[in-house]
Amino acid sequence: MHERQAVVFGLLIGALILVGLFAVGIATGAVKSPVDRSIQTASPDDDAMTTAQPCVPAKTKPVSYGRIKVNIYNASSRAGLATTVSRELDARGFKTGTIGNSTQDIKSQRIVFGPKGVAAAYTLAAQVPDAKLVLDARKNRTVDVVLSASYSALVPLDDVELSPRKSMTSVAGCVPLKDVTPLAPLPKATPTVKVKG
Repeated sequence: MHERQAVVFGLLIGALILVGLFAVGIATGAVKSPVDRSIQTASPDDDAMTTAQPCVPAKTKPVSYGRIKVNIYNASSRAGLATTVSRELDARGFKTGTIGNSTQDIKSQRIVFGPKGVAAAYTLAAQVPDAKLVLDARKNRTVDVVLSASYSALVPLDDVELSPRKSMTSVAGCVPLKDVTPLAPLPKATPTVKVKG
């Protein structure tokens, strides 16, 4: 009986040692994993706002700034950021709408718009560095800009690559607008009456 138990425990310990060595081999890259799928940890970009970026239709020219209504949301912890950007966009001629805070956990800026607002969104995106374009299901032409902690400043006016006589260029890797499924309207914090920015 004792000999049988010793054999069983010996086999179990040996199996555990082999499994441990195999795991260490996979972790260090010495052994190829039998599973092809990589393991990913969710990052701020892996959120409800991550989707295919729509292309701007061919021959679409920039929209006059005064015809674009922009809602500005602060998704960072920097107080007053949305208010500051609102004033800067006002100075460039954009019409600002709602100013408030967002509960989104994002890594870079988002320009959120509906199917009717793609030209306005591309026009606004030229002002906001590292902005990702997100299509939602809104029916109007308003555009939201959601600012992350990585935001530093608008693109200097002299560096904005837009011309009223030249068609806009789509972002790399975009998908035709008709092939993008709009997201449901994204959650935002209730707009502040006294702007908290």
